[in-house]
Amino acid sequence: MQQAEQLKQDLDYVVGAVRRHDRSAGVPSIYFMWAAIIAVGWALPDFAPQLAAPFWVLFGIGGGLVSIWLAARDTKRSGSVDQELGRRHGLHWLVTGAAFLVCWLPVMRGAPIETAVGNFMLVAAISYALAGVHLERPLLWTGLLMLAAYVVLTMFAWPYTWTATGLLVAIALAWAGFSSQRSRSPAHSE
Repeated sequence: MQQAEQLKQDLDYVVGAVRRHDRSAGVPSIYFMWAAIIAVGWALPDFAPQLAAPFWVLFGIGGGLVSIWLAARDTKRSGSVDQELGRRHGLHWLVTGAAFLVCWLPVMRGAPIETAVGNFMLVAAISYALAGVHLERPLLWTGLLMLAAYVVLTMFAWPYTWTATGLLVAIALAWAGFSSQRSRSPAHSE
């Protein structure tokens, strides 16, 4: 039994070394899930602002946990486990979650809620863009789109900026999900 486990670890190491220069296209189901969550969640400040915070507490944490499960399932199905890459993903999104919590500090000190809401988009934009640089390339374009939306939200405060941005980001994530599906072999598709 130990010898089989050692062989598996050795093969995982070799596969990881060969794939080191390949950049993951991501897990399609995670892209699709976040496209749906963001489309709804980012429209809430425009249409039902009182529901936005509870929605994001529930779906932000729940979506993160489901993302972990979907990624683990995808890794198991692929037959190649890259624990170092998994740790990088986990640490990246854990730091992002902590940054979202820190966005509440101004509100706790009496600042208007709009301060935290704008900061949420800025944190999401930077986090997605950096994930695109270091983890999965399609997230770069989504993050840059969010960054542009943050500028519009902050400088111009046009009506329905949140809704429009949520829909554009959802489309970008869905596009990334379809691209990820196309890049996979038929035996590995979800």
